[in-house]
Amino acid sequence: MDKREKENRDKIIRKNSLISIILNTLMASVKIAIGLLSGSVAIISDGINNASDILSSLITILGNIVAKRRPTHAHPLGFGRIEYISALLVSFIILFAGFELLSSSVSKIIHPEALDMSSMMILIIIATIFLKLFLYRINKKAALKTDSDALKASATDSLIDALSSSVTVLAVIISYVAPVNLDGIAGLIVSVFILYTGVKTVLETVSSIVGERPKKATVNEIREIIKKHPPLHGGYDIQIHSYGPERSVGTCNVEVPSNSSGEEIFDAMTEAQNEIYKELGIYFTFGLYAVNDLNPTVRLMKKEVLKVLKTVSPSVIAMHAFHVHFEDSRVHFDVVVDFNLKDISEFRKKATKALEEEFPTYNFQFNIDPDYA
Repeated sequence: MDKREKENRDKIIRKNSLISIILNTLMASVKIAIGLLSGSVAIISDGINNASDILSSLITILGNIVAKRRPTHAHPLGFGRIEYISALLVSFIILFAGFELLSSSVSKIIHPEALDMSSMMILIIIATIFLKLFLYRINKKAALKTDSDALKASATDSLIDALSSSVTVLAVIISYVAPVNLDGIAGLIVSVFILYTGVKTVLETVSSIVGERPKKATVNEIREIIKKHPPLHGGYDIQIHSYGPERSVGTCNVEVPSNSSGEEIFDAMTEAQNEIYKELGIYFTFGLYAVNDLNPTVRLMKKEVLKVLKTVSPSVIAMHAFHVHFEDSRVHFDVVVDFNLKDISEFRKKATKALEEEFPTYNFQFNIDPDYA
């Protein structure tokens, strides 16, 4: 992401947040006023929820500003992850609003009160639903452009708010045509919507903070770029670490023929590193495996070793970094296993025994890698 793209991203985030602040301030004021005049706890709570959205937008703006701070000696990769924390704070605000509404709705169900709402008030509440749908649309579109977790949370919150307001209006209308007060029940339903949104956004944001598996499309692009720079081959154990939407670093291991020159390898790695950064915005570093599987004997042995390993465990996926040292009958490689393999130690014992039985004149040394990508 170049400087212009970064500036455009910041502009979009702040613009959308300011629009959300203005519209939510308007909606919160109107709903709380109507709720107080009519005696509807559901509408008052809906207004309070809009008020909490104002704080969420302010946190989004503040998080974006802090995230733009230049890297420091203590934080050389910058402050981009602050945006994840701001998204988490937005999620907690949503949860708080949901619990508050849940409490007041239960109280309203136990102690119901008559509603006094005019048709004009109902029309105003309906208008706020369309405003919320508008906020959902622009925040969703902006979140896709900027990959901002905070805007994603705001978009989801706006959609749930529109649905919850619809339930509130429906309950008010029913109370006018039938001798039943559904205000408390409507508030209860709205609170469930809000709590669901809060839990969902918390889980999504925590997943980003903990670290997620690289996207398959990204992994395929990295491997395609590596393929364009011989003698590099493969692209194994790929890991990508995000320090905010604008800064990512990655590592992977590549194979090269054991007779390649150091200068040849260095030039290829530098070219691949530059292309990955230019195309994907990821600063990559490489680990190196020197292999000799162009030798027909080694290639055949590699195939047989993989076959033996797969008979030991169905968790075996693939193998790489295969090198046979004929001078001392030593074989080393990495075997990739899926995350269903629980007992790594036991697998190593069984695999070693099976390989030694199949190839009694060789000594096997191997690493066991989880299926990172």
